[in-house]
Amino acid sequence: MIDPGGATNGAISGADAGPAGRRGSTAIESAYTILRGRIVEGVYSQGSKLHLENLKSSLGVSGSTLREALTRLMADRFVVAEGQKGFTVAPMSLSDLEDLTSARITLETSALAESIKLGGDAWEDNLVTCFHRLARAQERLEADPASAFDAWEVRNKEFHEALVAASPSNWLRNFRQILFQNSERYRRLSGTHGPIPVDVHREHEEIFAAAMARDGDRAAEALAHHIQRAANVIRSNALLKA
Repeated sequence: MIDPGGATNGAISGADAGPAGRRGSTAIESAYTILRGRIVEGVYSQGSKLHLENLKSSLGVSGSTLREALTRLMADRFVVAEGQKGFTVAPMSLSDLEDLTSARITLETSALAESIKLGGDAWEDNLVTCFHRLARAQERLEADPASAFDAWEVRNKEFHEALVAASPSNWLRNFRQILFQNSERYRRLSGTHGPIPVDVHREHEEIFAAAMARDGDRAAEALAHHIQRAANVIRSNALLKA
């Protein structure tokens, strides 16, 4: 097992250029992004303790910068603080997944309904582009799930963002993004255990067709079913405890 904080993805570069305020902001953002990636990818397993000294060394940042990054990760529910015991990676469980899935369905279907109602030609054009990119990534994923998952996840994220891009609510988009990022930990767990179901792409096709037809009810139903898939896969394969 890799020691949390001991991974060597490289120290943060470029953080010392520019004005002092921008240097600090850039370093915090870089540390946050790297740590979040390690958590999502499972480099730091759920419930594992994050050793601050090791993290400062591997990231090449100060203690204050690291704590700011960890505070952001706490706000986004990737990290939890245990009083004076420090920080640990947020645990994963079926109950958390069910809560996360329910909340995500509520927010994402609402944002999709707004996009279908308000989106114009630019929204449609972007959605078409993102869907076709996702379709190509899906083909590669079905051929080699382990090595192609990261590229597929990028295209999957782009497609889901394109679906809701015309929603005018900044708060709705912000909370939806947090939920989507947290659900990536679970998607990776379900997506890298066994072959990717061909049904995943058929679900994307159904969501896409309904959105392009401006059928809000059908699109919302298809999207809710699609979001529920990861929870169903994880539950049926007993990949997590309750």
